[in-house]
Amino acid sequence: MTRLFKDFYKLGMLAATIFFVSILVSAYVLYNLPHNLEINDGSFTPFVSAYVTIATSFALGALAVYFGLKSNREIVVYKDRAVEETEGGLEGNWSINDNKTTITLEGVKNGIQQAGNETEILTAGLQVICKQLDAGQGAVYLAEDRKLELKGGYALGISESAAVSFDFGEGLIGQCAANGRTLYVDDVPEGYIKIISGLGSASPRFLLVVPLKKEEKVIGVIEIASFSGISEDQRKFVEESSHLLAEKISR
Repeated sequence: MTRLFKDFYKLGMLAATIFFVSILVSAYVLYNLPHNLEINDGSFTPFVSAYVTIATSFALGALAVYFGLKSNREIVVYKDRAVEETEGGLEGNWSINDNKTTITLEGVKNGIQQAGNETEILTAGLQVICKQLDAGQGAVYLAEDRKLELKGGYALGISESAAVSFDFGEGLIGQCAANGRTLYVDDVPEGYIKIISGLGSASPRFLLVVPLKKEEKVIGVIEIASFSGISEDQRKFVEESSHLLAEKISR
């Protein structure tokens, strides 16, 4: 929408430039009209009223163009400011309300505040993230000698004491760690992940894998599985949360 307003503003500026150039050309033609008509006796009286009328029309037209462009410019500035405020709000202090749940970084901060060791910090943070996203399952891994080991989970279908690990580059977890970039899969194959509850088991269709980075070094990975799509804003929220967790643990 902002781009559309800017395009209209540019077209308006072009039209205004052409308008003012036409005023100058018309003034020059009118000024030379008596000479072109070979009126040399100084009888310019018939032209005075025409000059005044045309000059007044040009002046009114110039004012209309000026105020029109000024109004359009104010709209463009307002639109740009609204976009900047929205983007700034998302980056600075997360608080997204989708009429179902509110996700905020403050929830993550509060969740890890009382945690002690790094495993407790990661598990507490992961649980807050998954609950705010209404995710079905989550896991967090820490890196050690180019290997990622499971340190905490949310609604995992395996024992907390189970040893789960991935080498850097192995599977989605290892690929995320090796590349240091977020991975989002919106069509997880049936049976790839199973979420088990008292009502049975089901396979989520969406998977988000986010690296834990400290000073550009990957120190772990967060994995989140969901039955519903994870929006771009929610992905950004998880990335911001991962920064908080990475800064909280000592590595």
